[in-house]
Amino acid sequence: MSQPDTAMIDAIRDSARDFLQRRDQKQRKRQDAPPDRDYWREIAEVGWLGMAVPESLGGLDLGWHAMAAVMEEAGRAQLPEPLVACAVLPSAVLARLDDDAGAQARRQLLQDICAGQRIVGLAWQETDGQLEAGEATGAFGASVTLREGAYVLNGEKRHVIPGDGVDGWLVSADGEQGPALFYVAAGTPGVTAAVYRRADGARACHLSLESATLPPQALLARQGVLDAIDAALDLGRLMQAAELTGAARQVLADSVAYLNTRQQFGKPLASFQALQHRLVDAVMQVELAANSLLNALNGLAHADNVATRAAASRVKARAARAGLEAARLAVQLHGAIGYTDECDVSLYFRSALHLAAWLGNATAHRQRFGALAPAPAAPDEDAAQDSTAAEDFPRQADWNAMPEAEFRAMLRRFFRAHYPAHLRHVPWRLHWDEIKDWYYTLSRQGWIAPSWPREHGGMALSPARLIAYIEEAERYGVARAPDQGLVMLGPILLRYGTQAQRDRFLPGILSGQDVWAQGYSEPNAGSDLAALRCEAVVDGDDLIVTGQKTWSTLAQDATHMFMLVRTDKTVKKQAGISFLLVDLRSPGVSRRPIRTLSGHEEFCEVFFDQVRVPRDNLVGELNAGWGIAKALLGFERLFSGSPKHANHALQQIFGVARQRGLLADAAFADRLAELRLDAADLTAMYEVFADMARAGRPLPPELSLLKIWATETHERLGALLIQATDEYGGAAMEESHGRVHALAPYINALAATIFSGTNEIQRNIYAKQVLGLQGA
Repeated sequence: MSQPDTAMIDAIRDSARDFLQRRDQKQRKRQDAPPDRDYWREIAEVGWLGMAVPESLGGLDLGWHAMAAVMEEAGRAQLPEPLVACAVLPSAVLARLDDDAGAQARRQLLQDICAGQRIVGLAWQETDGQLEAGEATGAFGASVTLREGAYVLNGEKRHVIPGDGVDGWLVSADGEQGPALFYVAAGTPGVTAAVYRRADGARACHLSLESATLPPQALLARQGVLDAIDAALDLGRLMQAAELTGAARQVLADSVAYLNTRQQFGKPLASFQALQHRLVDAVMQVELAANSLLNALNGLAHADNVATRAAASRVKARAARAGLEAARLAVQLHGAIGYTDECDVSLYFRSALHLAAWLGNATAHRQRFGALAPAPAAPDEDAAQDSTAAEDFPRQADWNAMPEAEFRAMLRRFFRAHYPAHLRHVPWRLHWDEIKDWYYTLSRQGWIAPSWPREHGGMALSPARLIAYIEEAERYGVARAPDQGLVMLGPILLRYGTQAQRDRFLPGILSGQDVWAQGYSEPNAGSDLAALRCEAVVDGDDLIVTGQKTWSTLAQDATHMFMLVRTDKTVKKQAGISFLLVDLRSPGVSRRPIRTLSGHEEFCEVFFDQVRVPRDNLVGELNAGWGIAKALLGFERLFSGSPKHANHALQQIFGVARQRGLLADAAFADRLAELRLDAADLTAMYEVFADMARAGRPLPPELSLLKIWATETHERLGALLIQATDEYGGAAMEESHGRVHALAPYINALAATIFSGTNEIQRNIYAKQVLGLQGA
């Protein structure tokens, strides 16, 4: 992906915000006036009209990330000038044309647009709901004929923005030699603009061309016209998404401020959990749109035309939904004042209505995305891309110096050569006896601890290589072994443990001799983990542990447990917790497996009755365990947010749908397209946080949104799989229909919405720590 210069983008964003704050943009927008030409020239002087135009054509050539930053700030401020219509669309069309015919006229026109000397719109649409140039023909299609050395245009263009106050329009027309593009000056005889107002006050028009006669120099291009227009439209949709995102962020920020000051029933409105959760869900849609936009912009330089079109539709569909939902919620949260024109919320609401509908609404783009995006490959098809010839794999190498593509290919070959085929994509957690041979294989290879330092037996992978390792394992369908010792305890001992503890416990983890379970949750301390009551009392050189742990994954198979215990009842609950390592074979330990609703014994209750544990097993200082525990939660939520589960469920749905002919069912296809968008946007959001992990940056509280969206998208996909499999949707979880376990995604997702802090608790965390809602 092409990554932008972050510092430059931030500087452009700050500059745009400063420029926009010099005028009251909201008051200007309420005036419903045509573009202010003096202000338009000021906008040109700061470079916005040619932000992404090559320097050779009169622009700044700063790219579309830079333009998106400007558009987001324009959305926040509610700039009335139509930047997408008069800067993005015409300049993108002209810059993409490469035709000797009209070359000089194009160059001059583009330079005039970038300099703010001419305001120009793009007239391309001929039927309502049209998404691509040349897509519709018939009564409204514009045609051109050559008569006595002049071009004569007839026909109609619809929903042209701006509809008035412009110098002219770029008009596409079809003739005997194919599509052509013309510059039609405003006031040309035979050209009539029937103006109508958009919801935000902007003027659009239906442009009628009745024997409109143009001079030869009005011809701008004959070759590549439709492709140039289509490319420009998709760039316009991406910039619309940026504008919608900025507006949504601002109106939600204004709503948070309002809720923190407004009181009802003697309490701030911000303290009502129902309102907090509605706000978090609206913000989640906005962040999905922002991440999807970033993903699309990063891929512009390398994506083919189909991928670019699919990405633009995905982004526009999400941004349209996010913008409308945010503005609609803001009206509700502001109450009666939010329904008035004097409240700024009304500006954002009307702007969202306009932008969400223009250049294609969410439904239209969801359907377009469904038609353009390639269907997910079946797992076996995906696995067959590389040869499976046996080979020797290095036990040690400079993995981080190896090109990432080569590293990933090596992992895929290793998985195919050594991972048991019958355990691929197993839809439930495997017990130790089922997966231990694979654990031993990785241990012998020296690949069992990819993130550990080399001196402690690990691969010493950088964050980037670690993410690649995890992604390739997930992609191939490698089952997760009982790995709490590897991914949780090992890093904790390396950071907080003593040398004696590392020497004692790390070798057993690497070899598989010691199998570790996590002991965090208790019957009354699940998501509220700090409320735990399992007690450890200091007794000389020992700690005596009494209490209970529950929901411990596969603890019935474990030899040891790392656990949180209460060691001081006199201080606030987070301060009196310690981190302790316990041998589960000790006297006084008993276990009871818990059978889940899937029918599997995935969890366990563990009881401690006066269990003696050496004080040397205390990690960190006494009563300092809370900070250690929190260090584990970030990566756990990142892994919970992986798109692997959603993408695998999509593969299964497509397989069933093809077999049963469901893709021909319009209702099913529309629902599937919607969920494909959800899964694609999940991947885009995951990549943002994975990039942070790759760079070694701390994971922020916003990670809660990833966990929520990943698990709830997986659940929605699971529900559709149940629907698609008809009677098999009610079969037991271990029963398969072909290779499809119909119940597995849905039931596994139900559990995932609870683990690592329930999704409701994640919403509470986000409301308090990120949105700053008082009383949250």
